[in-house]
Amino acid sequence: RGGRGWWMEAEDRLQLFTMENRPLATCAGDQALFSSVYSILVQQLPREPMEWRRSYGRPPKMIHLEANFVQFKEELIPKEGNRALLTFPFLHIFWTDCCDTEVYKATAKDEITKWQNILKAYSSVDWLIVVVESDAKKKNKTNILPRTSIVDKIRNDFCNKQSDRCVVLSDPLKDSARTQESWNAFFAKLRTLLLMSFTKNLGKFEDDMRTMREKRTEAGWSFSAYFMVQEELAFVFEMLQQYEDALVQYDELDALFTQYIVNYGAGDGANWLTSFCQPVRSWNGLVLRKPIDMDKRELIQRNQATLLDLRSYLFSRQCTLLVLLQRPWEVAQRALQLLHNCVQELKLLEVSVPVGALDCWVFLSCLEVLQRIEGCCERAQLDSNCGHTVGLWAYATEKLKSLGNQCGLVTEGGPDSEDLNRTVDVLAGLGAERSETANSPQSPYKTLNEALSSVEAFEKHYLELSYMAMEMYKTIGRVRSAQLLGKELADFYMRKGEPEKAESYLQEALRTYLSEGWALLIAHTRKQLAECQKRLQQTQNYLQTSSLLASDQCLAETERTHYCQEILKMAATPHAQQEERVPLAMEGFARLRRLRMEPAGAVVHVGGTLDMELTIHSLMPVAVPLDQLSLHLHLSPAKGAGRGGEGAGRA
Repeated sequence: RGGRGWWMEAEDRLQLFTMENRPLATCAGDQALFSSVYSILVQQLPREPMEWRRSYGRPPKMIHLEANFVQFKEELIPKEGNRALLTFPFLHIFWTDCCDTEVYKATAKDEITKWQNILKAYSSVDWLIVVVESDAKKKNKTNILPRTSIVDKIRNDFCNKQSDRCVVLSDPLKDSARTQESWNAFFAKLRTLLLMSFTKNLGKFEDDMRTMREKRTEAGWSFSAYFMVQEELAFVFEMLQQYEDALVQYDELDALFTQYIVNYGAGDGANWLTSFCQPVRSWNGLVLRKPIDMDKRELIQRNQATLLDLRSYLFSRQCTLLVLLQRPWEVAQRALQLLHNCVQELKLLEVSVPVGALDCWVFLSCLEVLQRIEGCCERAQLDSNCGHTVGLWAYATEKLKSLGNQCGLVTEGGPDSEDLNRTVDVLAGLGAERSETANSPQSPYKTLNEALSSVEAFEKHYLELSYMAMEMYKTIGRVRSAQLLGKELADFYMRKGEPEKAESYLQEALRTYLSEGWALLIAHTRKQLAECQKRLQQTQNYLQTSSLLASDQCLAETERTHYCQEILKMAATPHAQQEERVPLAMEGFARLRRLRMEPAGAVVHVGGTLDMELTIHSLMPVAVPLDQLSLHLHLSPAKGAGRGGEGAGRA
């Protein structure tokens, strides 16, 4: 709205309308007369709301009707079978200020007759004749009939039983009670006729659309053709400012397309779906900064759109409507779901995707959505609602790291020639930057190009995204999610040859997993920590972690054996070559299965002998020879008895 240009479909071609997107009404007859009252028409028509009663039991709504008044031309009247509602003239108006009987007979009557004959040829029955009365014009005429006589003649000649189709507008430019009353009556009639025509034609359009949808199981049915029809309905609701109804149309198209993909995965693929399985050749991300992406819409109309083209266009329209409905956080929620679903749909349809293309598309799309939301929200709103957007920040971070790995930017030595060639191929699929972001210094396009330009630039952008996402997760209390990102940062630093920066992130995550009992996560994190400690030459810490990994049942036998051999290798080193002995906790090596004492009560006199028999179960995957096993006893008073003993061992 607001004077922006809109593209519409009419007679199998797209036309650009620079006027505001409103229901169309044509004006024939005296164009100078119409021009003199045009501004009043445009301003006053939407002032009073009208109750819009729709079919199929849908609740009535109060709407403010607006219209685009354009000069009447025969080519504006749609031909039979044309489904374009946006270019459909809902009302035809003939303007005349004729008050002279001779002029009426000589010219006015013939003009109205010619106009009505054209309407009848196209079976158009929605019309109105407006007779403008002017006292100034009467004073200059001598051979005039009373106003009612001219109106009666017009009604007799053209209106038959529809006498209400001819109305009188008295001195429309004067400021008087009579003029105001005349305007009120005119607008009441104009609103009623416009709404009647709109409801009738919209109902017929919906019936035709349903009939088209019901034929979707027939051979030759095209989803792209049906998409354009239902989108036309969405455009109509949008121009009436019924954004929720417009959104429903896109959601229905989304659900229909999704169901066909699910069916395809189950072996029931529609023939038309193959057109969306063509290889991905462009991955420039979502376009959300203009109301409608005409490039992708034309691809859909020509049945040349890829899966990403259709999904991108569909979401851009949903985003526009959600912003108009002041629901920006739902944009973020839907966007994250869309991006994950598209990744799966491409796999399901077995679409050929170049290496790095999907990561680029997701990364650019995440930033585009975030910047779109930032553009319609205050900073305080963004900060207090970061729980809605943090998923997009984290997903963008993940995809940027993936691109860095593919392009050799996350290594100690930097990218080689093969990595550089891959970077060029990845960036080539972005094409040229869009005009709407060309002047933006931090557009997604520029951000990605800069991030992949050098190792230093990549590290800068990756760390910024990671820290931002981690802070947001911590702010909303999602500590585990923040620690997962910390583990990704640790992996980044390990690949960069900076294990000292990785250790703290791994230790923090491990403490949480141990306290909450996440066995698989504990094993995975300990493996990362062991590698980190080995590189840092932390011998005791490394061997202690290795002992825990060697006894971890969550690991494969080969992995456990590897860590056990690491301990044995260190134990085989001559003591003289060791700075000092390394004590390791017994918990990683063995479990005490049975303890038997002689005498059985374990009660002896001072100086007496107590024999103990221990049964210990080794947790190691291979045999571990022991030179010595020591047992440390701690005696403490037993409640209600003599004395008891608790044993603990260290090997």
